Amino acid sequence: MLDASVKDIFLVMLDEMDSKLSSYSEQISSSPYSIHQLLTLASIVELEAGSSHERNGVAAVFYNRIRDGWTLGSDVTTYYASRKDFTVDLTINELSECNAYNTRGTCFSGLPVGPISNPSIESIDGVMNPTSSDYYYFVADKNGNTYFTKTDSEHQAVISKLKSEGLWYVYE
Repeated sequence: MLDASVKDIFLVMLDEMDSKLSSYSEQISSSPYSIHQLLTLASIVELEAGSSHERNGVAAVFYNRIRDGWTLGSDVTTYYASRKDFTVDLTINELSECNAYNTRGTCFSGLPVGPISNPSIESIDGVMNPTSSDYYYFVADKNGNTYFTKTDSEHQAVISKLKSEGLWYVYE
């Protein structure tokens, strides 16, 4: 396929996506979200989940936040907006900057304008089949284990515990 045109490549990609999403067609049709919004959320879950078996839980947290009018509070969207990789901390200015992708800021609630990564089928499944929970927070340790909590104080306690146990990821 070395001589394939850009159009041919995109057609193959769209056919593959259609094939992967076909098993979710009823859920997509009955969802209050467009396919674009579902793929946008799946792209965030892709980068936020510590491991593939936690994607349904991470999606549930985001759905809970959206339902209740919160910002998503997603670091990965802010990294995307800032055009930084995950090896450095975000600055206060980057966290509060108003743009169409920064879900850590307070300029808008809900989803950013579009996907920030290519979601795997596991992330799409997580978005299509979120766990039922009343969690609003999650954090992953440096080993990829994810911890879910209901309140900010519980969330902060988990972070403190991870730091004290040497499980908090530190940029070097």
